[in-house]
Amino acid sequence: MAREVVHTLPYRWSKIVWIITFSFFIVAVAVIGLMIATIVQGGVVGGIIGLIIALPIFIAIAAYCEGYSPQRLEVSESQITILRRYNSVTILRSTILAIEPLSAKDMRWTANLGGCGGLFGYFGRFSNRRLGEFTMYATAMDNLYLITTADGKKWVINCSEPDLLQKK
Repeated sequence: MAREVVHTLPYRWSKIVWIITFSFFIVAVAVIGLMIATIVQGGVVGGIIGLIIALPIFIAIAAYCEGYSPQRLEVSESQITILRRYNSVTILRSTILAIEPLSAKDMRWTANLGGCGGLFGYFGRFSNRRLGEFTMYATAMDNLYLITTADGKKWVINCSEPDLLQKK
């Protein structure tokens, strides 16, 4: 029995994702540094309380966003898999009704309903007038594709080699 060919494509961050992620860590370091400076200058209680609050929040946000961000895309004849550190997502080809390219215009006025809007990528639940509600796994806003499945789900992913998506 022949093995199924699986193409693995890395998700590459856009400049915007780099800027948002880098800015998050700059703010985190600045806030933590401010708390440490407060402790050094004699505001021990305020600085320690600030550290106790800020440090776990920054760590939790970073761990969540990095863990659920799309890392790689695996495309085969039977499925499309978005590989993530936690809980990879698989879309079976047998359930796919359509795969269509999206333009920047299609993504205008998109609202984030729950997920990440730039920190380590764009992933989670989103909505706009054109598409309705959908789940997105992308690290750039170009080469976006809408995948509609038989169960009514809509997935938006970005793929650097769109020819692989169309193969069945």
